[in-house]
Amino acid sequence: MYKIQPLIIGNAGISDQNDFGAVSSRLSIESDADRLAQNRSQYQQIEPTAVPTREGTAGPNVVSYALSTTNPLGNRIYSRTGINLRAKSSRNCAGYRSADLAQQAFLDAGGPKRDRLYLDADGDGYACDWDPILYQHAVQN
Repeated sequence: MYKIQPLIIGNAGISDQNDFGAVSSRLSIESDADRLAQNRSQYQQIEPTAVPTREGTAGPNVVSYALSTTNPLGNRIYSRTGINLRAKSSRNCAGYRSADLAQQAFLDAGGPKRDRLYLDADGDGYACDWDPILYQHAVQN
C-alpha cells in the first residue's frame, strides 16, 4: 500500500509579513519611529457626550428598570400562582435569544406585578433569571 501525497497548488509559503528577511529589507527602526510619529500626529481625542433619551413608544427600558429595583435575584416579592410554573417558565424562556429580550417582553406585558407570559416563576420581578446587578455595577463603576 502506498500513500497518496496531497497536490499542492500555488503554495506561496509564508506570507511576506511573516518573513523576517523580507520585512527587515524594507523596514527599519527609523521607519517604524517615523510611522509611529505620523500616527501620533493624526490622533484625535473625542470627548464623550450624554446618552440620548428615548422618545416615543419604544417599549420598556430594562436599564431603567434595573437601576430602579433593589431586590436581589431570586428574592420573591410578587405572588405567582399556577400549575407547573417552573416548567412553563423554562419552556417560555427558551423562546427568547437573551434574558434582556425576555425581561423587556415581561415588562411590556405588565411585569413585574403580572406575569402573563410565565417568565418569572419565582416572583422576583426578573424574567428568565435576568439579573439587574450587571447594570447596577456598570453605573457604580
